[in-house]
Amino acid sequence: MSGSDAAQAIAQAVGRVRNVRTVPVVRLAHEDGTERAVVVVRVGLPPLMPLTEVATVIAHVQLTVARLAPAGAAVHVEPDVAADEATPTEAIVIRALE
Repeated sequence: MSGSDAAQAIAQAVGRVRNVRTVPVVRLAHEDGTERAVVVVRVGLPPLMPLTEVATVIAHVQLTVARLAPAGAAVHVEPDVAADEATPTEAIVIRALE
């Protein structure tokens, strides 16, 4: 499977994880100086999602990606809780502090 095919398969699978609204980025690379694969996935999450649920969704995304990524790949998930772009970051930070 080519890199773009793998990225597309990962994006489709992650897009089916409950509460994931968008999958704007899937990057496949290798660690500097090694052959170890690295997969970075950015996922859009609802801005009002409780932090405990954000952690659960991230764990599900990591498991989903790990099943499709090359064996031994490092998987990094970047949550984007303002995926709707209508919620300013300040509002999210303030809610988190309440």
